Amino acid sequence: MKRKHFNAISSGARGMFGKQVVIYTRYGEEIIAKAPRKRPGLGTPDQERTKADFKKAAEWSARVRGNAGLKALYKAGLSKALNVHNLAIADFLVAPEVHEVLVEKGRVRVHATDNFRVAEVVVEVYGADGQLLEAGVADSEGGDWFGYVPAEMPVGGRVVVIARDLPGNECRSELAIETTELQVVACVKCRVADTEAHAICKKTGNSRMPVYTSG
Repeated sequence: MKRKHFNAISSGARGMFGKQVVIYTRYGEEIIAKAPRKRPGLGTPDQERTKADFKKAAEWSARVRGNAGLKALYKAGLSKALNVHNLAIADFLVAPEVHEVLVEKGRVRVHATDNFRVAEVVVEVYGADGQLLEAGVADSEGGDWFGYVPAEMPVGGRVVVIARDLPGNECRSELAIETTELQVVACVKCRVADTEAHAICKKTGNSRMPVYTSG
């Protein structure tokens, strides 16, 4: 059957045309893009690793979109250029950062950020013999700051601060308790993609993270 004045683009059609262009709509705007091409064979090790990471990120996105509570959290953080799917993928691929640790009158204060949201900050206190003395979730103080009051911080022991995001990525900062001061021992980031697919924890290069004490 012949249709008069038929035009695939003006009719509101969507998808791939002639394996050359892809047409879709985002936030009410029609977008025409070059069709993606599939590369033959395997890529480089880094490319294959990136593909594996994005596959796991896509699985996290599907979980988010299938969970009303998680979907609402991500939807509340959207900007014009993002949707829930894209934001969930970006969040999965990036671990939080611990920028600063302060001790004020026995309270451990942590400045931590994430590309979306820091889900929790956990503070662990270890004795000089390496035994865990206590652990607890820090309270949100607003403005990316979290606070926790340990029962004690014995000299020669350690304080470990762990910032986690919603997918489970984390940044762990280990600090030695020396008299009334804390000295950074290590600061390490662990992404879910790395620990599951590659069993790798990456150093952040943040060994000079400022740590202050007062009172």
